[in-house]
Amino acid sequence: MTIEEYKEKILLHLEKARDCEEVERIVVRSIERMRDKNLSASVIADYLGKLREGLEALSQNDFDPVHWCNIRCAIVYLKNYH
Repeated sequence: MTIEEYKEKILLHLEKARDCEEVERIVVRSIERMRDKNLSASVIADYLGKLREGLEALSQNDFDPVHWCNIRCAIVYLKNYH
């Protein structure tokens, strides 16, 4: 699976998250899986940047308020993590 495919998979999970705690778990788990595959720090940083950009490209009009809040939470978390 490529980084782009993995990013798309995680974006789908984040879009369906029920709360900010679940958002954090999804992001942390995705990073841990990348580390388990012994990927370099630069590859993981690239992934995080692409994931954040993918979330930032989403439109508020496509989500209910709870899910939109979770997406915004993920963006803030990724900015702080990265």
